[in-house]
Parts: sequence; C-alpha cells; structure tokens
Amino acid sequence: MIRTHASHSTGFDLSGTSDDLLLRETYHRSSNDMQLVVSLLSLQSRRATNAEARDALADAMARVAILAHARADLNERRPTSLRRALEQVCEALVSQTEPRSILISLHTEYDVQGLGPHHVAALALVVNELATNAIKHAFHDGLAGHIRISIRRHGDRHAAILIEDDGMPFPAADNAKKAGMGLSLVRRLVASADGVLIQHAPASKRFEIRIAVPDASSM
Repeated sequence: MIRTHASHSTGFDLSGTSDDLLLRETYHRSSNDMQLVVSLLSLQSRRATNAEARDALADAMARVAILAHARADLNERRPTSLRRALEQVCEALVSQTEPRSILISLHTEYDVQGLGPHHVAALALVVNELATNAIKHAFHDGLAGHIRISIRRHGDRHAAILIEDDGMPFPAADNAKKAGMGLSLVRRLVASADGVLIQHAPASKRFEIRIAVPDASSM
C-alpha cells in the first residue's frame, strides 16, 4: 500500500548526453559488482561454521542485495528528480509492506531541482535502507502501521528528507549490532551525497537528511 502527495513536481533530463551514457554504464558496472559481492557473501555464509559469523554474513548479504536491487532499479528507470526516485523506492517496497497491512506514504512540498544523478541515487538508497529497517524491525509479529517519508524545505538553501514510522521501538540489545550496521551504511551514503543525517533523539526513529539545494530559487 503506497500513498503519495505532491504540491508540484519538476525535474531535469540528461537523456541523450555523453555524460549520461557514461553515468549509466558506470551504474551498470556498479550493480554487477554488487551482485558479485552478494554471491561471495552467500558462498562464505554457507561455508561458515560459527553461527554468529554465519548470521553476520547473511545479514550483510541481504543488505548488499537490497542496495544492488535498488541501484539496478534506479539505473533502469533513470529518475529525473528526487521525488521520482523516492516514488520508485516506495513502489519497490510495496511487495513487502502491502501483504502485512503496512502503509508507506510519500509527501512532497516541492520537487528538489539541481541535484546530480549520483546524489539522487545515494539519497534514494538511504531512504530504501531506513524504510527496509523499519519493515524488518518495527513491524514484526504481524504488526500493521505506517512508514512516512517527506520532502520538505529547510531554510532558504536546504531541503530535508524525513523518514519515520509508528512501529515498535529500536531492537533490543541482541539485534543492536545489526541495527548499528544499517545506520553505519546510511551515514556513509548520506555523506557521499554531501548531506547530514540527524536522529532527533538517541533512541528516536525519526530520521532527517538535510542536503544543500544548488538551485535555491526553485524552492
């Protein structure tokens, strides 16, 4: 189940340029490399004799597989805007949320212009990771709920992406390492998009990514 709300949408089109062709080829190779990493992690997981090591490898494999799928999907459909990229993420997650009566919604005050394809892809992967973590840890045991994603203005020169849910609190200590791995990955992706990750309280499930908007007049 997915719901989207937008006041307006704009974008840019890089189709047909040599830079775009090079970027698409780079993304394609990156996706192939991540699929290779998934295969290697799967092989090592099957060979591991220690249960903790096997679980850690399986968790890493699942996370890389999610990133590889999201990257391939973004490359295939080539979103022209941040709003469209996040719509694609939500659409891809519906197969996991709908059977469990979890609503995932996207709310946009405007569509951010001027972000490069690398930044758009990185931010989409961040939202995918945080939403996937919520699906895995906040809504188990048949619990229904709502994952809300928003794109808002923050001052004159920044945009904010908020991800929050009304599910269960953060996992207990036995799952803390897995949750920590996910947040570490999120921080790296946010940094690669020249953004800042804000967790509004130590145990808060409300995350905010702030990014500078090159074309502030479009806001």
